[in-house]
Amino acid sequence: MADSTGTGFEEYLHGYVRCVSGTLAALPWADIARAMEALHDARLRRASVFLCGNGGSAATASHFVNDLNKGANAAGLPRFRAIGLTDNVPLLTAWSNDTEYANAFVEPLRNLARPGDVWIGISGSGNSPNVVNAARFARQMGLTTIGLVGGQGGQLAGLVDVPVVVGNACMEQIEDVHMVLEHAIVSGLRDRGERELVPSLILADGSGASPQTARLNATLPRRPAIFLDRDGVINANRADYVKSWEELTLLPGALEALQKLARLGWPVVVVTNQAIIARELVTFEAVENMNRRLMALVAAHGGRLEGIAWCPHRPEQDCPCRKPKPGLLQYAAEMLNLDLTRSYLVGDAESDIAAGLAAGCKPMLVLTGRGNAHCAGVNGRWADCRVVADLAAAVDGILADIQAGGE
Repeated sequence: MADSTGTGFEEYLHGYVRCVSGTLAALPWADIARAMEALHDARLRRASVFLCGNGGSAATASHFVNDLNKGANAAGLPRFRAIGLTDNVPLLTAWSNDTEYANAFVEPLRNLARPGDVWIGISGSGNSPNVVNAARFARQMGLTTIGLVGGQGGQLAGLVDVPVVVGNACMEQIEDVHMVLEHAIVSGLRDRGERELVPSLILADGSGASPQTARLNATLPRRPAIFLDRDGVINANRADYVKSWEELTLLPGALEALQKLARLGWPVVVVTNQAIIARELVTFEAVENMNRRLMALVAAHGGRLEGIAWCPHRPEQDCPCRKPKPGLLQYAAEMLNLDLTRSYLVGDAESDIAAGLAAGCKPMLVLTGRGNAHCAGVNGRWADCRVVADLAAAVDGILADIQAGGE
């Protein structure tokens, strides 16, 4: 009887692994990097990521969903919103039975996809009709499309925005490489998230800001803005931090002041340190939920917050976005194409005033929140910084400046 560990199997296995290794070495690295940039951008924008494939590629798609939603997590960043179009078996079989299998991935996309989302199709041949049809539909809907394919790329490579072609004709080896790619991409996304200490910024339309946001807004005229600290300016400070919506208490006159600013027409952007995230007193999602609800409340009362930007880091992490550094204001200005030198910063602490001055803004200290305790320090360091009673007085002062032509 032949020994199953003999040279026949060993030689085959060595040859198989050599082919996989050679394929990995020849991957289109620039295309893979483009795919990763698109996914990183989608994370920041809170966009959804849809994945699909057939057979072994369906398993890869499901694995990819698992790893994006869990393995790619990084502290201080939003989580991915990855959805597997192959994972709801009743829905998959219903559409396949009631229409045809070629539309099995298109129909769920009709329910869920929005412009700006990302779609990833995985196909060894690149010619699977249901994946190809989904790619066409995703492009029509304004999604960024990525294809993981093999061989010459098939139809899919010519349809998607970012084709990642695995140059191999063996289906098993193509699927092996796709699986390695999936793990490498997720690992790289997590690594970037852990290395880059960046702030978060949610916009009035509910999306998050990203480099794509900055590119789109770069075509607009640069505008002056009103930057507001949150705790102590809009809502009351708490010694134990504001950790939930129930603990967020608006200061008297804050909504009316924001109403006045909305009539001015300048972007109003909240910039707030939220080290409670890195200190693990609350989750990233809890802070984002508070900020979203604040934006909705302000809008319901006739105001408008163009965005809320927050730094989730502890002071000792030495990030560029924690006030008194100007990074939070600079980030918001880059995303929204704002002119900092014509803008105002209203805060209740020395760190706010320092950040505003470093960014080139005109600073104002309110005596609400920590303002009374910080007033002497502000006056001692910056004698020309205006001190006012509260947000309503700050808004009146800004409006008077603008009317007098002193913006």
